[in-house]
Amino acid sequence: MNTTALIPARAGSKEIPEKNFKDFCGKPLYRWAVDAALESGVFNSIIVSTDYDLEDSVAKVEARPEELSTDEASLDDLLLHYMKKYPDVELWCLLQPTSPLRIAKDIAGAYLKVCCKKYDSLVSVCQDPMMGWLDKACSAGPIALYKYEHRPNRQDRKDWYKENGAIYFTKKYALELMKCRLGGQIFLYKMPVERSYEIDTELDWKIAEFVYEEA
Repeated sequence: MNTTALIPARAGSKEIPEKNFKDFCGKPLYRWAVDAALESGVFNSIIVSTDYDLEDSVAKVEARPEELSTDEASLDDLLLHYMKKYPDVELWCLLQPTSPLRIAKDIAGAYLKVCCKKYDSLVSVCQDPMMGWLDKACSAGPIALYKYEHRPNRQDRKDWYKENGAIYFTKKYALELMKCRLGGQIFLYKMPVERSYEIDTELDWKIAEFVYEEA
C-alpha cells in the first residue's frame, strides 16, 4: 500500500515562537517525527509541510500554502490538499512534531492495525480517567462530559481514553468521503502515557524533556 507520512511543521506558534524548529534534547523538534517515521520503515515517502526556510536530508520539504498556514487553518484541510496533489497515495499518516516521545515502534504498530481491511482510519490515544467539563457551552451554564449524577469511581474509568495527537492514519477513500482524518471504522491505538506528552506550552516542553531524560 502506497503510504506517506505528512509532518506539518508551521513556523507560527503563539506559545513558543518557531517551536517546531527549536532544539529538543539534541535535535529540532520536527526531526523527532521525521526520524521516527524513517525508522518505522512503513513509508514510501515522508513530507514536511512548512512555511519555514528549511532543508532536510531525509524528508521531502514542501512549501505549505499560505492559506493553510494560518491559526485558523485545519490539519484536515492540509491533508486534503496533499491528497489531491498526490493521488497515488493510498494511506496517509499525520505525525505532529509536538509529540517527540512517540517512537518508531508506535508508528509501525499503528500501521499494521490500520492495514487490516476492517479499519478505515486510526487515532492514537492514551488512558485518561479525567472527568471533563465544557464551560460556556450554553447560557444554562457548564456541561459535564460525564454523568455526574452517577459519578464513576476511578477504577470504573480504566477504559476512558483521550487523543494524544501523536499518530493519525487515514485511508484515501475515507479522507475523500469524510473530508476528515477520522471516519468510517476507527481503530484506537493505545500508547503509554509516558510517550503521549504533547508540547503546546513552555511547561509541556519542560515536562517532555524531563520524561525523555529520565527514560
